[in-house]
Amino acid sequence: MKPQTRLSGLLIRELPDELVVYDQEQHRAHCLNRTAALVFRHADGTRTAAELARLPGADREVVALALEQLVAAGLLETSAAEADLATAGISRRDVARRVGLAAAILLPAVVSIVAPTPAEAAATCVTTCAGKTPGTPCTSVGANPCTEVCASSSAGSCTDGGGA
Repeated sequence: MKPQTRLSGLLIRELPDELVVYDQEQHRAHCLNRTAALVFRHADGTRTAAELARLPGADREVVALALEQLVAAGLLETSAAEADLATAGISRRDVARRVGLAAAILLPAVVSIVAPTPAEAAATCVTTCAGKTPGTPCTSVGANPCTEVCASSSAGSCTDGGGA
């Protein structure tokens, strides 16, 4: 089987040493290190896991581990990837022991966090600016919700969004 990267509903941003993938359906952000990003980019449905293992900086165990993490994060079409993973059966710890501590930094890593939906993010405004970062959405008494921002982190009130 040939692993296929899931592209629908994903926003992808390349950064210097990592790839950030935002899943619009699950509202989860995934940070892929260099090795996981390499496998993610090349798992285009045209290569088998064995072919992916021939990429520079990869081998069978590293690719299997990356595919396992990408499937768990929901970033691969699982039907194609699960068949390859069924025979992998290798853990991150096993791979780290094999490649050694110095090379362990090259192991694939996918770190995921839940991101708020736009509606949830808009609903998180404060009523006092004490200790808050300037620009934090806030609401003064009697004002429309979240139409103002904190001008400073000192104990103060909200100001008109146009003034910040």
